[in-house]
Amino acid sequence: MANQKESKASDVAARRGIYFQAFGIYDGVAGFYDYGPIGVRIKRRFENAWRSLFVNRTGALEIESTNIVPEPVLRASGHLSAFTDPMVPCTVCKTPYRADKLLEEYYEKKGMPDEAAKVKKMDMAQMEKKLAEHGIKCERCGNALGKVEKFNMTFKTQVGPTSGGSVAYLRPETAQSIFVDFIHLYKTYGLKLPAGIAQVGRAYRNEISPRQQLVRLRELTQMDLELFIDPDDDPKEIMGFTVSEMLRQKVRFVAKGSEEEKEAGLDALLKNGSVPNKYMAFLIYLQERLMQELGVDRKLYRFRELEKEELPHYSKGNIDLEMKTSYGYIELSGAAHRSDWDLSQHAKESGKDLAVLSESGKKITPNVMELTIGGDRPVFAILDNSVVDDDGRGWSWLRLSERIAPYRYGVFPLQKDDKLIAKAREVYTLLQDKNADCYYSETASIGKRYARADEIGVPYCITIDYTTLEDGTVTVRDRNTTKQVRKHAGEI
Repeated sequence: MANQKESKASDVAARRGIYFQAFGIYDGVAGFYDYGPIGVRIKRRFENAWRSLFVNRTGALEIESTNIVPEPVLRASGHLSAFTDPMVPCTVCKTPYRADKLLEEYYEKKGMPDEAAKVKKMDMAQMEKKLAEHGIKCERCGNALGKVEKFNMTFKTQVGPTSGGSVAYLRPETAQSIFVDFIHLYKTYGLKLPAGIAQVGRAYRNEISPRQQLVRLRELTQMDLELFIDPDDDPKEIMGFTVSEMLRQKVRFVAKGSEEEKEAGLDALLKNGSVPNKYMAFLIYLQERLMQELGVDRKLYRFRELEKEELPHYSKGNIDLEMKTSYGYIELSGAAHRSDWDLSQHAKESGKDLAVLSESGKKITPNVMELTIGGDRPVFAILDNSVVDDDGRGWSWLRLSERIAPYRYGVFPLQKDDKLIAKAREVYTLLQDKNADCYYSETASIGKRYARADEIGVPYCITIDYTTLEDGTVTVRDRNTTKQVRKHAGEI
């Protein structure tokens, strides 16, 4: 894989403080990143676009749960035994590495993508053998690597005093609290199947060797939609979407056992079994729609059916949304067929009955179809693909869609003249009163202000000049074309 410095997003992110390593004055801690003011706005816009489609449009309930999870919850979910990655330490300096990532990086640098793809199917013994065969050494000290072992990525803590407290964990995913809260919400809100419950929140994963900026983090944002369904249903409509219309959607898809990307309709993927049911097709449809609403080029992303060896312990089938970046394809989200695993496990551990009545009147433990999308990786991937190196302008800029750009307008007086500044602030206040997303700047030359606005992806710059004082019109500059038109301030 490419080194972090090769990411197109890294330079602009550093220059404009979009995101940066946390605790920098203490030399930083791997896997933790902070967002600056621009990054926060971009990230929130992504979250709001997701919420608009996955929560508001579907009518799902949204909750907010705690970050601390009692031990019995993760024992029931299987995280204490199965939430692992393959770790290999250096035999001398003890630096830990993800064994699978070392192999993938090795094959990709050698131009062997087929071999890199095979790593996903390897067990730990096979990884250990390949690391030795290829002479892959410690990146820090150059010595041999040791035995590949499972490493549990949960962050352990304690609730209460040392003498009488109970074991707990920072949540490794936002889904478990939804499953735990399901029966309460079902009864309180009079839900019927299919029922959607969503959440946006932080998750914590003690990654072995985080790298690639926002791609592999120890603290991250997740956005979950859990669909509780009757597996025997054959729906004609799902949460306000007509199934027949939804199934006509075409997507770029990589089937299990293949590396070839093909465009296929969801109806065909459902028929050949790559998509297990209509609810999974629904989740893929929503993701495709989200990417289009965000203005992402369809050539940059694909859906991939996971191999058996890649599946989480709870899954009967996963389909990931992956996007092309400077680091190759990275996973942005995962749609999972969780069957009744979670509710059955929590019912067993807690001793509570989590079964409900289906529409046909039978008592069932609902199956769960899940869509989990990260809040950080998509932001990175979109930024990475939005950088435009423009020799004509003399600066790089971000081609962000208006849906995700940090501001819609930048408002600038042409120069530091009291009359222009007063008028510019008047226009700025007018736009604020209209809830137009904008910012104001009067520092530096107008050319530099245009460059700064372009660099963070602002679609339009509004300049107040001396003609504005005469007739009330302003100059509106288009980021993509740099063309300028005059409009009356009140028309914006």
